[in-house]
Amino acid sequence: MKKILKIALSAAILCLTAVIMSVCVFAETEDIEMRTVLAKMTNGAWGQSITYDKATLDCSRLTSDSEIQVEFELDGEWNGSGAPVELVFQNYSTADPAIWAKIAPYDFDDTTATFRYEDMVAIYGSDDFSTVDAVHLGDCGIAMKVTKFVITNCEKIEITTTTTAATTEAVTEAETEAAETTTAVTTAATEASSQGGGSGSIPIIPIVIVTVVVAVIIVVVIIVLKNRKRFY
Repeated sequence: MKKILKIALSAAILCLTAVIMSVCVFAETEDIEMRTVLAKMTNGAWGQSITYDKATLDCSRLTSDSEIQVEFELDGEWNGSGAPVELVFQNYSTADPAIWAKIAPYDFDDTTATFRYEDMVAIYGSDDFSTVDAVHLGDCGIAMKVTKFVITNCEKIEITTTTTAATTEAVTEAETEAAETTTAVTTAATEASSQGGGSGSIPIIPIVIVTVVVAVIIVVVIIVLKNRKRFY
């Protein structure tokens, strides 16, 4: 009976582990706010207020749901026909000739602008942004300084390894807790059955089922708590 119980419990733990690890690996995306302390006021002649190289901003993390949202200050009143700012994707290492892709925002005013993923793909000429060497935000003919730079819905890149370790720890603890619970309930059932005897004895099968259910609940609770600590 204990052997059957152990096999059932192990199977339940393995199934739960696989499901939870899959959810964690394919976790939701995240928004990234870039530092703008190095941003400068441009001279108003199509200059760049800030530049991020590949080591700082890995564009391969962008997804089809990503947007780049910026805030900025203008030195004067904008009277141009288009947006006062532009986003530039630059490739100087693998493209021949080099790429200087100027992307216009789809939504903007005098202090904010938003750039869509599909526009980035169309202007850059590819959705393989791993080849982007630098990202610039520049002016379109008026002095401007970036104050905020956010990329939405980026892929998380460090979840798999960390979450696997956290999940492994949680599963190990869950196995211990579940084993202790299983042993205690099984022992109690066996003793009760021996003492009761005959038709008045406590049936073993329902107790086995209850034991497995309790063990699974313990596994779920422990793993969920462990993984919540991972994100908070």
